[in-house]
Amino acid sequence: MSSTALYTTIYPGEEPYIKPWFDSVESQTDKNFDIIIGLDSFTPEQVFKSAGKVFDAKFITADAGATPALVRAKAFKIIVEEYEQVVFTDSDDILLPQRVSESKNLLKECDLCACALHIIDADGSDLNRIFPVSENEDLISLLPRANIFGLSNTAYRCELLKKLMPFPPECVMLDWFMVTKAWLLGAKIKTTSKQLMQYRQHPKNTARVLPPFTKVQVLKAANLLKLHYSLLQTHVLQSFSEKAESFKTASDNLNIFVDSMSSPDNLDRYVRNLNKLSEKHIWWSWIAHPELEEIWKN
Repeated sequence: MSSTALYTTIYPGEEPYIKPWFDSVESQTDKNFDIIIGLDSFTPEQVFKSAGKVFDAKFITADAGATPALVRAKAFKIIVEEYEQVVFTDSDDILLPQRVSESKNLLKECDLCACALHIIDADGSDLNRIFPVSENEDLISLLPRANIFGLSNTAYRCELLKKLMPFPPECVMLDWFMVTKAWLLGAKIKTTSKQLMQYRQHPKNTARVLPPFTKVQVLKAANLLKLHYSLLQTHVLQSFSEKAESFKTASDNLNIFVDSMSSPDNLDRYVRNLNKLSEKHIWWSWIAHPELEEIWKN
């Protein structure tokens, strides 16, 4: 058994993406890892059919009615007991050949790491866009209001991952919740601007990064952020009062934003101007955008 796990979650709707994902796993330059797959209303036989072949993997079937957070928590509990480190991937994305190798190298010097991603469309076509991650991210200013640490582009040492559990069952933004708690605990975090993943943008993405954004997407995302801040306050921030102020400020700004977006005129104006911005968005950075404060903060 390897000391490294490579983890993904598979659920209905992922069928078209499983073969490209598995082919990219097989193409890794460093093959010293075990594949661990969390199954949510899916079977190993369905995975093999979609992949076009039978392969060695440990399947962990979610309990009936489990939330996405609990699906992952069940698998993570097993991983942290059996492995030293885990490379996270999404089954609708594609690993570039050096992903595992580079993740292992980074984890020699840190507790968790993240890489940049190259964005593709639902069919796998290159969109010539990058999900940007820099070598020296300012996490103090970043983490309270946006995220670059997904369950597609990160790797964790299991000693740290164990400290982050249990998770709130209702947590939707689990990746952001995890890295925030890790940072508050003082974990050593490294980032690389190397693009080691192809990140697929399709209509079912929970977190979009490419415009055009719609009014419905903005309102839905704002509600998810409200839940995120509420869960942080209840489960994490109370133990780290000295670091909590920036998160409280971000939460307060979100509440102002939500109130402002209750006006159809403000919402329409915000979305129109959001879609004119030229910057490369990261996860959730397009909500309560600081460049558009004149719209939502007045």
